[in-house]
Amino acid sequence: MNRYAFALRMARQDALRSKGRTALVLSMIGLPIGAVVALAVLYRTADARFEGEPGSASGAESAVLAMIFAMVVLEVVLLAGPALLMDVRRRRRDLALVAASGGAGRHLRAVVLTSGLFLGGIAAVGGAGLGLAAAAVVRAASDGDDYGPLTVPWTVVLATMLVGAGSGVLAALVPARQAGRMDVVAALAGRREPPGPARRGLPIAGGVLVLAGVAATLEGIRVLREFGAALGAAAIIIGLVLACPWIVGATGRLAPRLPLPLRLAVRDGARNRARTAPAVAAIMAAVAAVTALAIGSASDYRQRQVEYQAQLPHGSALIRLPQGRGQEAAETAVRRVVPGLPVVPMRTLPGSTGYCLAEGDCRSLSFAAERTGRGSNEILQIVVGGSREARMLLGRDDPAVASALDAGKIALFGVRPLAGESTTAKVTYWKDDQEHTTATIKDLPAVAAQGDPRVRAIVPPKIAERLVAKTGVPAQTEALGVDRADHRVTKAEEARLKRAMAANTQDGSAVYVERGFTESFGNVTLLLGAVAAVLALGATLIATGLAAADARPDLATLRAVGARPRTGRLLTMGRGAYIAVLGCWLGIAGGLVPGLAVTRPLTDSLDEAGAPPHGTITDVPWLLLLAIGIGVPLVAACAAAVVTGGRPTPTRREAA
Repeated sequence: MNRYAFALRMARQDALRSKGRTALVLSMIGLPIGAVVALAVLYRTADARFEGEPGSASGAESAVLAMIFAMVVLEVVLLAGPALLMDVRRRRRDLALVAASGGAGRHLRAVVLTSGLFLGGIAAVGGAGLGLAAAAVVRAASDGDDYGPLTVPWTVVLATMLVGAGSGVLAALVPARQAGRMDVVAALAGRREPPGPARRGLPIAGGVLVLAGVAATLEGIRVLREFGAALGAAAIIIGLVLACPWIVGATGRLAPRLPLPLRLAVRDGARNRARTAPAVAAIMAAVAAVTALAIGSASDYRQRQVEYQAQLPHGSALIRLPQGRGQEAAETAVRRVVPGLPVVPMRTLPGSTGYCLAEGDCRSLSFAAERTGRGSNEILQIVVGGSREARMLLGRDDPAVASALDAGKIALFGVRPLAGESTTAKVTYWKDDQEHTTATIKDLPAVAAQGDPRVRAIVPPKIAERLVAKTGVPAQTEALGVDRADHRVTKAEEARLKRAMAANTQDGSAVYVERGFTESFGNVTLLLGAVAAVLALGATLIATGLAAADARPDLATLRAVGARPRTGRLLTMGRGAYIAVLGCWLGIAGGLVPGLAVTRPLTDSLDEAGAPPHGTITDVPWLLLLAIGIGVPLVAACAAAVVTGGRPTPTRREAA
């Protein structure tokens, strides 16, 4: 049997024998993998709502995706590395027996590396399955407006699984090297090995990377926009990771000013930086990423809220009908699913989108008038109707518009006052990159109306008949409107209408009910807080588990000199609080600069046509950051006390 088969058998047996620690390692590797898979599936599923199939990612999106993969590798290594190190220390005696039986250093390294590959592979498969299930649950729980059919990007999923399995091996490199250089005699005697010397060059390199990351973030967004912020954030996080051992050691100088349990916890963490620094770095990296993402998401959400424009009066609804043979069936379905629904048929003339007689021959109708310059997202273009249609679109009775339509005048919106209260209608088409005019009708009575009903014009029926007869463009029923003064469509009725229209048209937005800005940032806040809390708790439990394994003689000594039982539990809580506080606050500090910087490329330009101009919108979710900075350490301290406990295990001294 070669050493790899032997190592695989040992890894399997040890994983089955120590189910608790195995589950911890699997969680630390599988949870980041599951989070990435779930986000990738939800992103592609939301994209499929618009295009039916995933579109190509932009350069910035590809860069952010690459940074996410890099952060996943970093998180897995930082989280799983201490867990595997704890596992190696627990198995020191078994590994020492292998060495005493003739095993060389390469055999011990193979055992640890195979454990990382074995656990990483299982965690990658389980994490991917968990991510797919979570994405399916989120899509099923949504109301159908945010996501299309469930779309799985298998290339991304497989790549993420390979990243997870490879990260398990990377996380096992340092423990494997320590196992290969193990002092066999000290391991068999149960003596602890002294910590290795600190590398003085790492803090300097880390500080340089942090400064370079801040500069790259502030300057890079001007040229590279989101890509520059992503590069700067990665440099800041990696720099803080390199500086973490020095930061942990520097905090040991604060120990004399703290109460006894915290004093011992801080001193123990500073003295054993090999196990404390990776946990602090893992929490810091996760919280920094969450902080930057939270600031960017909150600012983007605030921009959508500022730029939101109602398409209809609040409470009104519009049901778009398919053109052609399916129109009558769609109208029948609407009246069947909501009996007695008072609908207003919305007949239209072809506007700028045109009416196509054949492929490449599309005619459009326009009215000569000077626009006021304000943009508008038009829900319809040129509507044929009178005061009833005007009331439905405006949400109120407008005497000026109603009297103009009753007098046979065209009501034009978003234009300057007309000279002589008349306008000219033209029918045009494009060919060979030139605009051609097929018909012109002058001196049509018209007025410049006030308000913004999200249409260009309302044409009285008699004028519409004249335009159809002279220009040849058709007037057709494009939609059915529901005036809020007649009926307010409930959410249950909206769901039934959407299901009915889905069977008659391919337009996923055929049914639109104006309910105002209904998005909520609460679910995103809970998700980000949960991710930060889970990763912080996992890293804290790993570090406190390592500390508890190393500190059994110290706890026994405290007990022997008369310390109360709760002192050991307070010591454990102090370790958890110290690691979580240091990691969370370093992460918040590291994520603030890229988070604030990324708001500029995200929000400085308008996303919605017609929205009022605004500058950069910055919204910092302080409540979430306070919950991470204060709530997560408190929960981590309590969880560490419950899981690891504070009662010392009886020790036995061997005769010299």
